[in-house]
Amino acid sequence: MSDFAAKYDPGVQVAAEEALCLHRNENLFVSTDWTITTARQLVERAAIGSYPDANSDELRGALAKLYGVERENIFVGNGSDEVLADLLGLLRPKYDSVHTLDACFKVYDMLAERMDFQQKVLPGNTFETGHLDSNGFRGLALIDSPNALTGRSVPRDEILSLADDPDSFLIWDNVYGEYSGDELPTPQAKNTVYVRSFSKFYGLAGLRVGYCIADAAIIDEMLARKDVFNVNSFAQVMALEALQRRPEFEALRDQLVECRTSLIERLEALGFEVPPTNYVAVLATHPDFRAEFLQAELLARHVVVRRFAGEVTSNFIRITVSPLETMDKFLEVLAEIVGK
Repeated sequence: MSDFAAKYDPGVQVAAEEALCLHRNENLFVSTDWTITTARQLVERAAIGSYPDANSDELRGALAKLYGVERENIFVGNGSDEVLADLLGLLRPKYDSVHTLDACFKVYDMLAERMDFQQKVLPGNTFETGHLDSNGFRGLALIDSPNALTGRSVPRDEILSLADDPDSFLIWDNVYGEYSGDELPTPQAKNTVYVRSFSKFYGLAGLRVGYCIADAAIIDEMLARKDVFNVNSFAQVMALEALQRRPEFEALRDQLVECRTSLIERLEALGFEVPPTNYVAVLATHPDFRAEFLQAELLARHVVVRRFAGEVTSNFIRITVSPLETMDKFLEVLAEIVGK
């Protein structure tokens, strides 16, 4: 029997009213008032009694304008997971292996097994160094930078060099790119795809809208193989509205980055070590307390953080950055646990 379902662990399932939830990579700076008010205003426009725009053409056009490309260079999917699945399915006849970082998005493991890819780790020990070694690379590379587990970024030139060989192919999973200032390579190579999402920066994780930017021939093939009506009409109109309000989300990002800096400083004052991060969360490890102990003690006090199994990540807790008031509550509980 397949064990695909067991491969992705979303963390403890707990309602926000039951605990302080800091374990999911979500944008906690987007007000629920905004999403609820906007949803009510747009429900008629969404025409949910009818089938949605099959290819999300209006949304593709808006994204093309944002990135300075053509609509034919944009694919919209049911979350970045569908985008990645369709890409890997398209590339499977040419490549037997997919190369990832030493710590990477856990969905990659599931997709590699589902499509019978051999999964290989790129050299460079990016968790420790933030660098990879692409010298002589040839094959299919799937890179999450900023990293989905750690928030660490690999330098842009090192990522793009994975596509130097024309027989190679690079998928740059950049769903946190708005937090690290990453920009679309110009001109974009035909063997490179750039993946983003509305889940993080725009705080629409529950609507499942992901997209990629690629050569028109690749997009055409992805459109031919995608699920029919793959992105629902409500998700499409909400994403379009979010693009219209992009300056508001940029301001929220700046607030998040400011709070993230404060969180790092205060964690370090409690004796934690915090690796570099460029996204909505931070990793932290303490020389005197195992991460498993810290996670359990926090949970006993109704505070939920994330911890990932694996040689390089198991002794770190991951904390989603929150507004100041929530962060104060978390740090007060954490200080009690570590005796500060």
